[in-house]
Amino acid sequence: MAKKNARSQEEVKSEMDMSPMIDCCFLLLMFFIVNAAQITVSKDPSVNMPNAVSASEMKDANGCIVINVFADPEIMGAKNAKSLEKYNKTYNPGTIWGVADANQNSIGYNSGQMQELSDFVKKQKDSMESKGIKPEMIRLYLRGDADAPWSRSSGAIQAAAAAGVTNIVFGTLPAQ
Repeated sequence: MAKKNARSQEEVKSEMDMSPMIDCCFLLLMFFIVNAAQITVSKDPSVNMPNAVSASEMKDANGCIVINVFADPEIMGAKNAKSLEKYNKTYNPGTIWGVADANQNSIGYNSGQMQELSDFVKKQKDSMESKGIKPEMIRLYLRGDADAPWSRSSGAIQAAAAAGVTNIVFGTLPAQ
């Protein structure tokens, strides 16, 4: 009888320790948060993107070099005062192209800074290649304002081509 009593006490005291499982879940959560932050696209709210009938969502933002193409400030302000206010806080007057560096700092370029824009794209491309991204997977993600003249988008494409990036994705919104 003593053996039965000792055995039932062991069964009552046997509990599963949940600490390792909680630690594992916490580590997985941190892993996904860190990796999700690496593939975000810098979206400037000053850009009023055009609508397209056949727009589809970009599945993988990894390998994208984002360039925002702005409309003239007068047009931007006439359509949305908040966009113009954000633009004026972030960029110098005359800024045509906006980019974000690795620290998510906004940098603006004007029409006389094509070489500087090309150097930025080249630096981003080299950084991505050093991280193991294949050159054919590196692409320019052009977020052009619906009211921006085509010459501004063309200038961004020329700067990217000079840096060796020839794969271009045009950012649009689905038709409403």
